[in-house]
Amino acid sequence: MFPGTGGGHPQDDVRHAPTVRLNPSEVLAQRKVGPAVAPAEETSNRHPSGRHRGPSLLTQLTSAGRALVEGLRSDPDQRIVAVLAVLVATLGLAPMALAPSEVVIYSGVATGEPMLYTYTIAIAAAVVVIGVQTRRQLTRAFFPWVPFLGWMLLFAVLAWDSSLRTVSGLVHFTLVAIVFAVGVTAERADRRNSVLLWAFAAVAWLQLFAITMAVLGFPLRRIAGTQALDVLGRATGLTSHPGELAKLLFFCGMCALTLPQKTVRQRWVAWSTLGAVLLGVSLTQSRSVLAAVVAMILILVVLEFVTGRWQKKYFVVLGITGALGLLSVPWLIKRFTADPEGGDRQHLLQVAFDVIREHPWAGVGPNSYVAIAGASDPLTASGVPVHNVLLLSAAELGIIGALLLWLPFALTATTAVHAVFRVRTAELAPRVLVSALPGLVLIGMTGWGLMQGPYFLMLALIAGYFHARSRHVRVASGYGRD
Repeated sequence: MFPGTGGGHPQDDVRHAPTVRLNPSEVLAQRKVGPAVAPAEETSNRHPSGRHRGPSLLTQLTSAGRALVEGLRSDPDQRIVAVLAVLVATLGLAPMALAPSEVVIYSGVATGEPMLYTYTIAIAAAVVVIGVQTRRQLTRAFFPWVPFLGWMLLFAVLAWDSSLRTVSGLVHFTLVAIVFAVGVTAERADRRNSVLLWAFAAVAWLQLFAITMAVLGFPLRRIAGTQALDVLGRATGLTSHPGELAKLLFFCGMCALTLPQKTVRQRWVAWSTLGAVLLGVSLTQSRSVLAAVVAMILILVVLEFVTGRWQKKYFVVLGITGALGLLSVPWLIKRFTADPEGGDRQHLLQVAFDVIREHPWAGVGPNSYVAIAGASDPLTASGVPVHNVLLLSAAELGIIGALLLWLPFALTATTAVHAVFRVRTAELAPRVLVSALPGLVLIGMTGWGLMQGPYFLMLALIAGYFHARSRHVRVASGYGRD
């Protein structure tokens, strides 16, 4: 039968096609008939060597940007996390004054008159974004601050003056309450990714980069005037004083210890960030903060050992801490030799006790300590308030007002202690906070900068965030309700 007929072999079956012998020249001619046409997508990504090349950096950035925008549009939690990251950046890297253009020089917990800062805008944005999504939770987060805010309102009407200095102090303390509530509310949205912790870790590395640039002779921020002599030889990073940088790095250290450590890469990031924090604190030559950081790490290691969570990785932490502690010995000896008693701290304490004795109920008013106490004490008038946050707050807000101010922080500490010793949680945040408490007390009892400007706001943000995470642990274990 002929090919293609019903009783013969199938016409398209190559197995039954007739055998045709070609000579070599004909084979080459057939191979050169024409190149095979590949799909456009394959040919566009094919490297001249034959290997496929990935998308360009611009394409990757564009895709990531589109994904980010789409996520912000569709996911409320991503919007909350985004404003949280911006808030950390404005507090830790760029707390710049925007208006008015002329700054009134004043040594207080706030500026001499109300000012608009970059972080003020970030706080407002955070309140709007969080309020739209979780208004009820944000309102509940303010409850611990209601007594203090009511106290301030009462004495603002009845006792304190209405100067711009006092108004600036009122705004400052109100922002502290708002930021605490933002931290409490935003933690729920950030529970999975811990963006706040990663953001503070990034701040630590960027501050260390600024320190390195200054050592190389390219400072990113210059300190001028008489203050330049006071900070000579000490690291300031992007801040205006070594003590400010040291406090900022202490907060970064808390967050570094709380970073997720599920993978080897995450553990290396956490421990290297902790090393960057220790190195930065050592270069600031801040005695109290160095002691606070070392105490925080040692207490955390002891807690891990006591609760049966000891791991070999903690030998690395102890090694880093010990090495940088030895690195700090020379300047520690030098500073203690030059100033063994901490300067005029005893005199400043006596001035503060006198002010509290004269104004036990109302205090002298928010942000007014230097102005009022300085009228009778030249050292205070020169811009040196008492180096103790409890006495400073009692002198400005009255004894009861000071207790109400620190009440939310005390509740946060109590919640963390309960989560660690009663619930025995495996969550890192409560254990790190408990480990940091002695250091925070030491910093607060030996200085006043913890109540100043963005550093008090950072303390409130981290306290609110850790409070929410510790409370979540308690609720998950059957203690109380969310």
